[in-house]
Amino acid sequence: MATQIVIANEDSIKIDDSYLIQWADKGKNWVDAWCPNTVHCVIWNNLPGQNEIQSKDASTGMMTGNINLSATSDAVGSTTVTALLTWAETRKGQIETANTDHNSAYSAALTNWINADSSNNNENNFSWSKDWTDYDPNYS
Repeated sequence: MATQIVIANEDSIKIDDSYLIQWADKGKNWVDAWCPNTVHCVIWNNLPGQNEIQSKDASTGMMTGNINLSATSDAVGSTTVTALLTWAETRKGQIETANTDHNSAYSAALTNWINADSSNNNENNFSWSKDWTDYDPNYS
């Protein structure tokens, strides 16, 4: 399970201070009620400063206050810090698997392309339109 998470609502999710998931890549298992539009940011990490939920007015985007987080059992939206950390580790693994599958498929397709006509086909004229999301059944 991940030990740190920083959710910049509608922007990105940073896991263990090193792995960044763009908001569009959060996947189909993300529940919007975990981070409603009244949440600006959720911070649970071991960096200096308070672990907290930073709240905002959804209509103006202006900050309205903070809610301190002191335990992984604390509520965040309709879930808990623990559930978010578990989700984060799972999503990271899903993305890494999809990237590996994509890279393997690309390599196999390129090899087949070159082997089909090695006098004309090479890496420079190989066309590949897929990306890792095509290999992620959990992508939204």
